[in-house]
Amino acid sequence: MTIKDLEVGVTVASTLIGLCWLGLGPSIEKEQTLRTWASRWLPKCLVIRKREPNSEAIRQLQEYLAEKRKVFTIPLHQIGTPFQRRVWEELLRIPYGETRSYGEIAIKVKNLKGQRAVGMANHRNPIAVIVPCHRVIGKNGNLTGYADGLDIKQRLLELEDKHIGFY
Repeated sequence: MTIKDLEVGVTVASTLIGLCWLGLGPSIEKEQTLRTWASRWLPKCLVIRKREPNSEAIRQLQEYLAEKRKVFTIPLHQIGTPFQRRVWEELLRIPYGETRSYGEIAIKVKNLKGQRAVGMANHRNPIAVIVPCHRVIGKNGNLTGYADGLDIKQRLLELEDKHIGFY
């Protein structure tokens, strides 16, 4: 897929409940990351290469990247610690084209000095883009950290910035 002018691989995984993992970047690397993640969080499950269960997620991601979708409507299966899931739920409340700081998210999840913990939860977000961790920036407006790379984060924010001005 292409994010603005950057060609990236997409690796997705789902359970019967919903999409549980999405990574952007080199497919071989992301598939290994997925397998490591699955062995930790879903140790009794198998990772099977099959496109069909994930075709709707891929379609919606393509629409988003083509600037034809602002809200994802696919079911999610968010797997993580209770704190991580609270952070990810808060990320889902950040509207398209807007950003929040790590500190603002920390306050929303009632961990007033937890900016670093929020940063780690963002880093461990297994459903990138759809759970929009790219919309979290430093309090001074700087781009900081993104598991799939700052170049991807910047392009995702630029993609959304065409429609609504921010930072």
